[in-house]
Amino acid sequence: MEGKEQKADKLIREHMIAAMGAGLIPLPFADWATTTAVQLNLVRKLAELYEVPFLPGAAKGIIASLVGATAVRGGSTLVKLIPGVGWAIGGLTASVLAAGTTYALGKVLQNHFSSGGSLVDLNITAAQKAYQRAFEEGKKVSQELEKNSPLADPYEQLRKLHDLHKAGILTAEEYEAQKRRILERL
Repeated sequence: MEGKEQKADKLIREHMIAAMGAGLIPLPFADWATTTAVQLNLVRKLAELYEVPFLPGAAKGIIASLVGATAVRGGSTLVKLIPGVGWAIGGLTASVLAAGTTYALGKVLQNHFSSGGSLVDLNITAAQKAYQRAFEEGKKVSQELEKNSPLADPYEQLRKLHDLHKAGILTAEEYEAQKRRILERL
């Protein structure tokens, strides 16, 4: 039987893959918003796993405090503004960074929750230090996941894209634009 730590690791990896897909959204800042939604869902699922009350406001504050400190994410989404090559460079960078930040956030909260902590008693200063270490590890893990990810399969990309649209994370226009890009690569 799978223990909480293994379940948490599995949740983190699943959300990393979703964040990788979000990072590939070609619209500047839509990738960031979608990644944040994925990360908020991860916090909710981890809180549920560790039987910690989920407080959306506190969760959003933690995400902003930890992930917001990774200022380089904004740069990767801005690169997407460059016509043509911008999306390719920005998308790949944003994909790895989205997964890395999701991993780091998940690991910090996994450790905090497993030691009896909650969303309201997280020491942000200490968490930021742990987050930076986990972020570096997360970038490596995300690069490995990217090589072996089901998202390398365009049909799986279409399924994930559909799920994001169905969940209300992507607008109809964003969904159609991204779907067109995937279908053009087939």
